[in-house]
Amino acid sequence: MSLSFELATRAQALEPEHFDPEALGFARVAIADMIGCALLGAQSQTTHSALLTGVQGTGPCQVLGRFERLSRLDAAFVNGVSGHALDYDDTSKSLSGHPTVIIIPAILPLAETMGTTGRELLDAYVIGVETATRFARGVNFAHYEKGWHPTATLGIFGAVVSAGILLKLDTTKMAHAISMAASLASGIKANFGTDTKPLHAGLSARNGLFAALMAADGVNASPTAMEHPQGFLEVFNGKGHYEIERMLTGWGAPLDLMSPGISIKKYPCVYSVHAAIDAVIALHNGPLSDSTQVEDVVVRMHPRRLLPHVRNAPTSALNAKFSLPYTVARGLVNGAVRLEHFEERALHDPEVTRVMDLIRMEETGPEFSDYGAEVQVCLKNGSTVRAFVDVPLGRGPESPLPQEMLEAKFRDCASRSLSDAGTAEVFDMLMRLDSLPDVAQLTTTIASATL
Repeated sequence: MSLSFELATRAQALEPEHFDPEALGFARVAIADMIGCALLGAQSQTTHSALLTGVQGTGPCQVLGRFERLSRLDAAFVNGVSGHALDYDDTSKSLSGHPTVIIIPAILPLAETMGTTGRELLDAYVIGVETATRFARGVNFAHYEKGWHPTATLGIFGAVVSAGILLKLDTTKMAHAISMAASLASGIKANFGTDTKPLHAGLSARNGLFAALMAADGVNASPTAMEHPQGFLEVFNGKGHYEIERMLTGWGAPLDLMSPGISIKKYPCVYSVHAAIDAVIALHNGPLSDSTQVEDVVVRMHPRRLLPHVRNAPTSALNAKFSLPYTVARGLVNGAVRLEHFEERALHDPEVTRVMDLIRMEETGPEFSDYGAEVQVCLKNGSTVRAFVDVPLGRGPESPLPQEMLEAKFRDCASRSLSDAGTAEVFDMLMRLDSLPDVAQLTTTIASATL
């Protein structure tokens, strides 16, 4: 069988009735978190631009946090853009990217127009995450390190399969949809820290849905689009830089959603720097409440996390989200890293600028986990304080954000677009998503609560 057919077969062999209740609970959390991020991003200039007023027509599907209704494809695009606009959405270690912001915007327009139940949406999402992350295991980290943006280039396969599940594609049509998606995958990391990065999410959500709809209508694609000498694997990764066997083993045992799991962001910035932020906030709340005493700062992290865009000082509020010097300085100075710290006026804080200039970065050896960090701070009195964080809070099921923190994040994000009462109602509805008889009830509630 071709690789596309193998992937389709495995996705359709998953049995939702046997999904672990804990995995379904974590799926609810991830979906709620992504929708909260979309309600936050709905008011961004990038989302406003993505609406392409005067170009896109109206339709039946809700733009989250706004009054516009668009076609299925246009709604998938705009909701994907808004969900990733502030880079606050979840991440996956296997994917090396953000899975939910591709999958949910792709299938939400289908669900709200097909009478889909909340449990059906939840099951399709879980299957999509499993597909994207199992495929990713066979191409990462070479795929990530080559410069592709896996959120888009690999997340699209989760989107197309989730949409195919809701459309009830047979295995042959699902395989065609996967192969078609291989031609629609795109996104490069050179555009991190710019308005184009969230466009990657919107386009991949739209393109995943598009491929599933086209396959449903009988459009075909090469059965060997993945493994062909000029197919996805050779073109995107290159010979010797992928392992097909890793993609095909262990599906659902356990679900990748639970191991290694999805990370819910505590801070509104790139996940690579979260352990370092946790470390400096621990110092701020302990021996280092006065940042004016700081004379030197060394941050040690895995080389995979110290990419060029992470090392840079910010030149805009958006790329400040990718700057280790800025985010670590904020944590040392303020003891917190909040949404308001990524507004233009916040970039010119003189004490934050002073501390940024003191920060040095060093790569660690294999004894550090991928996302761990050690921070050493030398003070003007000659003393030195240190903090080490191996696993940042929110890094998967082994270190989950507490429920009250999840709800607080949702309220903070959603309140930018919804009324207080509507925010509470939507969060409650998302927490019992699998009992919802029609997903349209969710989007209708969001629409009625939009400010």
